Amino acid sequence: MISHQFEESRILDRIASIKLPLDEHQGKEHSYPWELESILPHPESRISLVGYGSLINLKSACRTFAPETVRQARPVIVLKARRVYEYVMSPRGRQVYGGEICKTRCGVLNARPTDSIENWFNGLVFSLNLSEMQSLINRESAYDLISAWTTPWNDDGSSPSTAYFLSCRQQSFGGRRTINPDLLPHPKYHAVCEQGCREVSAGFLDAFHNSTWVRDTRLVDTDSL
Repeated sequence: MISHQFEESRILDRIASIKLPLDEHQGKEHSYPWELESILPHPESRISLVGYGSLINLKSACRTFAPETVRQARPVIVLKARRVYEYVMSPRGRQVYGGEICKTRCGVLNARPTDSIENWFNGLVFSLNLSEMQSLINRESAYDLISAWTTPWNDDGSSPSTAYFLSCRQQSFGGRRTINPDLLPHPKYHAVCEQGCREVSAGFLDAFHNSTWVRDTRLVDTDSL
């Protein structure tokens, strides 16, 4: 079991105190494959997207985004959403991280919107242009773009703002299975995620463990890794 010293109640109290605008003020969903020209219609257009897995690791993010974009990323908390190990690592992912350790240890992170304010996760928000979104669509397959409210990781008193996160909601794509709730994390992928969190702060890593689920159990409460 992961040892931790993390004041989750402090984050929950802070989240509970946030007054969210009406949900209809959030952005619309975009199903995969995304119609990027309608999302980013102008050369100067940008979209805010939260990386919550390997994209938290800046070295990994630099494989897809411009260095300046990565440098400007900032830590946030995503509200009313749950992060879970249930996405089956793609063939491309296995080229990056190595073949599956076993049939169950090939899990990659997914995230899903919920109605509960008690569901949250931490990540890094990036401001992406069209070229970077085109690179992302090649990196991530079968993920829809879902809009959610976010608040800065370091509470600065600012109002919540919206950003998108990736959410796979289809059981299969392109002839392969995409969702399996019985998966365990792919060890190398998981290590990349943890290292990215660690480089933000020890508390950010603790928050990752507290807000990530595997087999209906939070990472902080599991001894199966």
